[in-house]
Amino acid sequence: MRKMILLIFGLFIIVVSVFIYKDQNKKDSFKEIQKPLSDEAIKDGVVVDESKDKEDVKEKKFKDITEDSKKEKKGSKYPYYTMGDIDSGKYRYPKVIDPMPPRGMNIDNMDQTPDYVDRNVLNVPFKDYVVFYPQHQDDEVLWAGSAIKYAIKTRGANHVFVALVSSGTGHKVFKQEQFKGMTLKDKAEYRNREFLDSCRHLGIPRENIFFIYQERMDWKTDFNLEREFALKMEKKYKNVTHITHSYKYDDHFMHRANGETLYNLWKKNEIKDLRFYIKPFLLEYVNASLNSLNVYSVSNKQDYESIRNACRAYKYINPEKERAGIGYQTDFMSFEKLVYNKDENSFIIIQNNKIKG
Repeated sequence: MRKMILLIFGLFIIVVSVFIYKDQNKKDSFKEIQKPLSDEAIKDGVVVDESKDKEDVKEKKFKDITEDSKKEKKGSKYPYYTMGDIDSGKYRYPKVIDPMPPRGMNIDNMDQTPDYVDRNVLNVPFKDYVVFYPQHQDDEVLWAGSAIKYAIKTRGANHVFVALVSSGTGHKVFKQEQFKGMTLKDKAEYRNREFLDSCRHLGIPRENIFFIYQERMDWKTDFNLEREFALKMEKKYKNVTHITHSYKYDDHFMHRANGETLYNLWKKNEIKDLRFYIKPFLLEYVNASLNSLNVYSVSNKQDYESIRNACRAYKYINPEKERAGIGYQTDFMSFEKLVYNKDENSFIIIQNNKIKG
């Protein structure tokens, strides 16, 4: 009997320990989605801890920690707002159904056919010039591919720009043997070859592609440079739409810091038109009463193939050409889901006021 009691007590201790561990793990993960420019990895607008760039917070973990926050702050006078601001928003956008393709289908052999209906005309028109600010190589096609295609179609390729904010060298993929001994610049160029190939397929002229981080000799991510670039584009072209990551509805701290940098300019009226692209699975967290949603999609086979080929640029491997398929390794699921969707949707939100979104 005594042994049975000890056994039950031991099992109880194990269960409680596991629960405490998981709870602590969630709380630690919650640090990943605090106000970005106050993040410990960012000092004076410069990313000082690249190791945090290893991966995004996973979807399940994001849901767990935001739900925990909702319970903890219920009824609080000063709620802690998560990126989804889930404590207060009553009206949300519907969940995006974003299935993985069947086994055996991937971006190499998928061949979807759009329905040839141009729904983009329902969206708020772009200004005369459009600038996209991807944080990392591949963000431009994964979250804004169809928006870029439509910007080119309506404003002309010479009026569309892509400005890469980060070198993208903080990911854990660079711990692989093939990258050992490489400098930061060597690693960045591996990713940039994929990025330039992607932009080529999307139709962006080479002279309209900028590498913001290269303004620093050490190539560190510096959001002050992004700020200066946006102001320069606004001054030069006057009538500009700036499109970047959400400062709030994103699961990566560098994406949010990117968005917050331009959001601060918009709040001060230093840039006139600002919009945010968002990952499909996070759309259900967006406060629909404070944000307008624009959905961009392809409406012909040519544009579908253009985006598909841009995705394939991140999978291409050829040691002789120093191509290693890095983008696909870091987030193959997002590439597969995008190409499997015949409309290849890009979700962009426009905040309705400058105070709260």
